[in-house]
Amino acid sequence: MKILFISEILPLATYASEVVFYRHFTKLADEGHEIHLITDQNSYQRRKIGLSPLFKVHVIPNREWFYPPFKPYGILQFIRFNIYYYRFVKPIIKKHKIDTLFGFVNGNFLLALTAFVQNKTRLPLLSFFHDDTNELNFHRDSKWINSNTAKMLKASQLVLTASDGFAENWKEFSNKFSLLYPIPAEDQDLPSSKNPPLAIGYAGSVYNEIIPVLEKFSDCLSNLKIPFTIIGNNKNADYLGEKYENVTNLPLFETAEEASQFLIENCKFCIIPYPEEMDAMPWVKTCFPSKFIQYCKLGIPSIVIAPAESAIGKWCLANSWLLYLDTYDFDKIKQLIQVTAGSDEVKAQVEFFRRNTFDPQIIHQQFLTHLAQLS
Repeated sequence: MKILFISEILPLATYASEVVFYRHFTKLADEGHEIHLITDQNSYQRRKIGLSPLFKVHVIPNREWFYPPFKPYGILQFIRFNIYYYRFVKPIIKKHKIDTLFGFVNGNFLLALTAFVQNKTRLPLLSFFHDDTNELNFHRDSKWINSNTAKMLKASQLVLTASDGFAENWKEFSNKFSLLYPIPAEDQDLPSSKNPPLAIGYAGSVYNEIIPVLEKFSDCLSNLKIPFTIIGNNKNADYLGEKYENVTNLPLFETAEEASQFLIENCKFCIIPYPEEMDAMPWVKTCFPSKFIQYCKLGIPSIVIAPAESAIGKWCLANSWLLYLDTYDFDKIKQLIQVTAGSDEVKAQVEFFRRNTFDPQIIHQQFLTHLAQLS
């Protein structure tokens, strides 16, 4: 296939959706598929470092003197998208004989352009849906975000979702949805620690919404004298390292592999922390944390604290996850850690999902099966 992926989010060996795209697209390129990327100049400048030469990147300018003001709706959007299509996208599709479109349901800009391109070309479109755009933007007017998301879902032949929760939110498009868990890294030549110290780690995006619960968890671990390392990208959480002697704040490593090395060597557990109430972080209803899958793949047991109504909460309850709680109650956290710190049952559960549900080869094969359905 000759694939064109249109998105502000690029395939990079970092975190979250970026690394999911990087892993699938790298495998596709290795398998003989041709991968082209279209992104805007602003997004490219922010994230151009680390782009693989396997991908052919095409950048469209955000500003030209003759562009109308950008609006995510109406005639101004229509004019801007026509300029993009006829000046940039159509020549790329023609020159490289593109036969398949990929898109990412994210933001309020290039997802709508992707739908526009699909309507112009009628090429089959496969879209990834990792976080519900409405839930991510609950604090802002979501009218046009909802409208552009609907355009994208309507234009898509197949939508790969990170959890089953999307079907409830978008019932009119649910017949297009298929579950595909975020793909973890392959088994790496990482230094192993058969008996890491009793310490807990977190690596990834630190949203403002989880800082209060990171503080609750830090307080619990402080009373238990258990070290806690937060590897993140939010300066607002740095005060936790000053407030608690057992807490260490580290900046994000350059790659997910470096973070994995650190966690294997230094942590007996990892933590997936969400607020206790859904209203504090609405997108956890559909978001399935890729870091949870990666921790399992590394063989590190993960404590999950999340509402029972969240995507990860529902998964933990359905699969009887031994390290699941829905509260930051000190006594429950203490008991959970003490009972499971050396548990063979916990190790066996992590190993089962590491070798089965969350195996990257299995997940990528599922992706290829979906890709073969496009016509």
